[in-house]
Amino acid sequence: MRNNNHRLINNIETKLSQAQSMIRVILDNHNYKDDGLDEPFINHYDTGNLLWATGDLLEDAYKELLKIDIKGDKNNG
Repeated sequence: MRNNNHRLINNIETKLSQAQSMIRVILDNHNYKDDGLDEPFINHYDTGNLLWATGDLLEDAYKELLKIDIKGDKNNG
C-alpha cells in the first residue's frame, strides 16, 4: 500500500501543479490590461477550454486523493 500511496500522491501533486499553471494563464489573460496589452492573448473560447481542462485535472486529482490508504497496511501499526 505504501508504494501505491506514494504513486497516488505524486499523481495528485502533478495534476494540481498543472491546474495551478493553467489557472495562472487564465488569470493573466483576464488581467491583460495590467500587463500593458491592448487585448487578451487567448481568445474567449480557448479560455473556456482551459477552464474545462483545469476542472478535469482537479476532478481527477480529487478522485485519486480518495484512493489513498490513510490507515496504512498491517506493518504501519
